[in-house]
Amino acid sequence: MGDHEVPIMCTLPPDGLVSRLGEFESLFAACLVGLDRAPLRLTLTFDADAGRETAIRELLAAEQRCCAFLRFAFAWAEAGLVVEVIAPPDAGPTLDGLQSLAERGATTDVVAKGWTT
Repeated sequence: MGDHEVPIMCTLPPDGLVSRLGEFESLFAACLVGLDRAPLRLTLTFDADAGRETAIRELLAAEQRCCAFLRFAFAWAEAGLVVEVIAPPDAGPTLDGLQSLAERGATTDVVAKGWTT
């Protein structure tokens, strides 16, 4: 198995998974202002200052430790901190789950924008 062929699996124990999902729900409810989806990419935009950026990066670094098949890219835009979550071809369902979680936590106008862009 090459470096680019990381197994598509999460190594969190069940109690860790519940806690992690709660962290994502709280984050999305607090500051998600945009989302966009392509088949293997989920783009999340957060209303973030430096402190919130640190918290977002720490959460996603923890997520990458247990789901090493995901990649995260960060950039600042006028709308805020943009995070791209990139998955390999067989991991689309993982992005589906994260998108669903984001939509549940986001305000309705954020969800509607994601459906129309």
